[in-house]
Amino acid sequence: MIRIMCRYADGQVEMDAPLERLADLLKEAGNVVWVDMQGRSNSQHERILADVFHFHPLAIEDALKDSHVPKLDDYGTYLYLVFHIVALGAEPMDIDTQEIDVFLGPNYLVTLHEDVRRSIERLWNAEHHVEVGLARGPAMLLYELLDAQIDNFIPLIDAFEEELERLGDDIFRIDQEQRELLNRLLTAKSSALRLVRILAPQRELLGRLSTGEYRVVPSQVRLYYRDIYDHLMRLASLADSMRDLASSTIETHLALVNNRMNEVMKLLTMVSTIFIPLSFLAGVYGMNFEHMPELEIWWFYPLIWGVFLSIALTMLWIFRRKKWL
Repeated sequence: MIRIMCRYADGQVEMDAPLERLADLLKEAGNVVWVDMQGRSNSQHERILADVFHFHPLAIEDALKDSHVPKLDDYGTYLYLVFHIVALGAEPMDIDTQEIDVFLGPNYLVTLHEDVRRSIERLWNAEHHVEVGLARGPAMLLYELLDAQIDNFIPLIDAFEEELERLGDDIFRIDQEQRELLNRLLTAKSSALRLVRILAPQRELLGRLSTGEYRVVPSQVRLYYRDIYDHLMRLASLADSMRDLASSTIETHLALVNNRMNEVMKLLTMVSTIFIPLSFLAGVYGMNFEHMPELEIWWFYPLIWGVFLSIALTMLWIFRRKKWL
């Protein structure tokens, strides 16, 4: 789906302008155009980017393919940006990432994304662009879009942090299923690492936009990009802290598992140690020899049991004295 919104020089805003008029709308002085391409990339998208906007073939190729890291390329008269947004996946600690490709020109903004984005839908109304949005130029509209995406990171990171705290409590529960807990911890670490890999380059991207490096970004808009950059700095720091927290939680979990295993092995060793001398005595008097004088003594059976109990109690006393129990 391709949507076109145009704000004319007289302040009128037209939504869903015909695709056939796109080239003329871009040429008219004073017009500001927003083209939103939603869905999987196809030949029509490629044709518009190449024949109408005359973007560089490398930029078009990158825009029509997913799985790029966040980046910013300067082509002189326009900028090409790759920005990533995140959302919680099906599992509590799993995150889903999606790419938004953006072309920013002097009088136009082109956005490409596969799924419906709520932040874009909120801005896709004529009333908003009468005084703000397109009225303040495409660079300011891009700021509004990026600011809305950054705001979506905050509840996600808060939920992520709460789940990490719950996992930190669960590792001390003996009845917790160890394999399931370890899987959740590994998912948390992987998701935290993905957040760092997304936020760190996007922080640098916004840092470059907030400088005077690009002529398509007016000087009065750079301050707004600086504000987003500050937000991303804080979010990237939080994501990095959560990655460290997830790693330390895994290490603590593995240390606790090893400690519990050592306790089990210590108990089994003590039980084996207690029964070794008992087994020796039982083995001796279980031998089938005809001349074994103790077998003729009536009180020898209860004496053997007394020896058994004495050995076991003596070893338990030794273990407790050495604080092994």
